[in-house]
Amino acid sequence: MKITTIILFIAAFCSCINQKSKEDRLKDLLGDFPHPPTLNIDTLEEVKLENGTRYKIKYLSEPEDTLLNEPADWISAYLFVPDDKVNEKLPAIVAIHQDGSNQHLGKLEPAGMAGNEDQHYGLELYERGYVVICPDRYPHAERRRLVDSDTVNIDSERDIKLFDFRTGQLLLKGRTFAGKEAYDLSRSVDVLTNLEIVDENRIGAIGHSGGGMVLLYFMAIDERIKAGVSSCVIFEIVDYFNEDTPSKIPGVSAIPGLAEVGSNADYLGMIAPRSILLTRGINEFGIGTAEKERKSKWHVNSTKNMVAHAKNYYESENAEENIKTIYFEEDGGKHAFPEKIREKAYQS
Repeated sequence: MKITTIILFIAAFCSCINQKSKEDRLKDLLGDFPHPPTLNIDTLEEVKLENGTRYKIKYLSEPEDTLLNEPADWISAYLFVPDDKVNEKLPAIVAIHQDGSNQHLGKLEPAGMAGNEDQHYGLELYERGYVVICPDRYPHAERRRLVDSDTVNIDSERDIKLFDFRTGQLLLKGRTFAGKEAYDLSRSVDVLTNLEIVDENRIGAIGHSGGGMVLLYFMAIDERIKAGVSSCVIFEIVDYFNEDTPSKIPGVSAIPGLAEVGSNADYLGMIAPRSILLTRGINEFGIGTAEKERKSKWHVNSTKNMVAHAKNYYESENAEENIKTIYFEEDGGKHAFPEKIREKAYQS
């Protein structure tokens, strides 16, 4: 073997070690992950639908924690199961809901039971033959630890304060909101893999807005998700804390130490070689003023830069075709998941 060949081999080997080390460090930044307890799945409701059944279930995310006097953390979810007519394994989907002013709705939106019709992607995928689970994210809907589970009256200010408080509890224990969301969503995959009807090799995930953002961390740490769709939100969090950002975001969104190790673009790259589709409206902040248009353009460029960086990971896996984007003008290019874009996502 020639000296030059040996040197190139060593360089490539060291590069792989360094890259793996970086990926491990990025995973560590998401914080400590608890040891998953027994799911203890409990069926709360069963409703017969056309061609299948919708179940309301709850399952254990984490046991009670005496350190901060926290009760056991149970996840409520809707589970859609098509009728088993040919005794075959079916593909499955984790349908992740949005947040913002709809924190009180949680799982109800992707389940098609409330909210905006463009958010009913969980129900739509069930109607296409998928087993679908729509869990409440932390801390949304029935996971807000309210005296009464209020899914009717909107109190965004209260819910944002609850989110801030719960994230503070995580940080005190060496955890992050991103890691907690990723862990909880992995528990949803545990539920799916417990179902005999589910094909474990065909499990995907889909989410809009905040749901599309946490999908990034979820897929980065859970390789059981073979394909994902993120609607209108994956962005470079490091950019949003740059002093020149046109949009300031809450500090609880930050991942401690991320800027010194890498970026969200690296988490996106860590999904390689699995398939992921990112959609984004070109006018997410609206139109009509120079400031809105500047913010929208900046937002789109941030995503384009992320994808360009992540493609390096995909190219190293010879899987460039597995990372795709759709920048759309349908319905004004707003922060939404229009029907035409959803159809393209389902077919991708």
